[in-house]
Amino acid sequence: MGTSYRRRLKFYVLLVIPALCIYIFAEILPIVSTVGYSFLKWNLMTNRKTFIGLDNYLKLLTDHAFWESFGVNLELGVWTIIGSNILGFLIAYFLNEKLFCRGLIRTLFFIPNVISTVLIAFIWVFIYSQVLPAIGQAIGWGWLATASWFGTKHMAMITIITVSIWQNIGFLMLIYTAGLQTISRDIIEASEMDGCTGIKRVFKIEIPLLMPSITINLFVSIASSFKAYDIANALTGGGPSGATQPMSMNIYQEAFQKYNLGYGSAKSVVLFIIVAVITLIQLHLTSKREVEA
Repeated sequence: MGTSYRRRLKFYVLLVIPALCIYIFAEILPIVSTVGYSFLKWNLMTNRKTFIGLDNYLKLLTDHAFWESFGVNLELGVWTIIGSNILGFLIAYFLNEKLFCRGLIRTLFFIPNVISTVLIAFIWVFIYSQVLPAIGQAIGWGWLATASWFGTKHMAMITIITVSIWQNIGFLMLIYTAGLQTISRDIIEASEMDGCTGIKRVFKIEIPLLMPSITINLFVSIASSFKAYDIANALTGGGPSGATQPMSMNIYQEAFQKYNLGYGSAKSVVLFIIVAVITLIQLHLTSKREVEA
């Protein structure tokens, strides 16, 4: 028995080693390297490296552009997390009923999640610049026909938040759908016999049983909102005047446009710590509320 177990264990370890090597090479080594680079003054143009200790982190404390981009991430995160999770849950809830072509409808909602971000940007730029003004002129809404969707920070943030929610809904919907389908029909029928129906059943029975799904979706939403880059870059390029520039774009510009790789690495480490702290707090709070079905 012991020999057989050790033999199987060796086989399982051999199966894990390739994936573990890829993970270490693609994830762990870059993170460790980035931490090391953050203590250097490294200009990519001259390739000169000078150890400067914590100077990059001290400089970061007074970097107004970086902390303004942090505020952009916070605003984007709050609205995107709330909007995409609420809409994702509502869609999953109604499509959990026996509806005609519900599989097709789910597919249509999920498609934005797999479309190229560049294509998504082209679609929404066309909607904002051509479709909405045409609709505004047709129905006599002058404000809609003349709205400058990318001209001010407020309007540009609305465009990014709207597109981010639209893209994320499909994935979150699938997670909520999987969670709803794990709720036993016996529990639902018992709650109905006790008079717990409608909205009351949703908040008292279904949402508490969906906490594992909510935990996953909040984790994914928070992580993606702080890593936001592609949509903001494709729609506004961080404009107007850097007003919609997220932290990841600020880091990219510092490291690969200004060629300050050491300082950009320090910003990356700070972003990593912020995301890690927020997600760990979220996982702790939501995991405590999970109940068994």
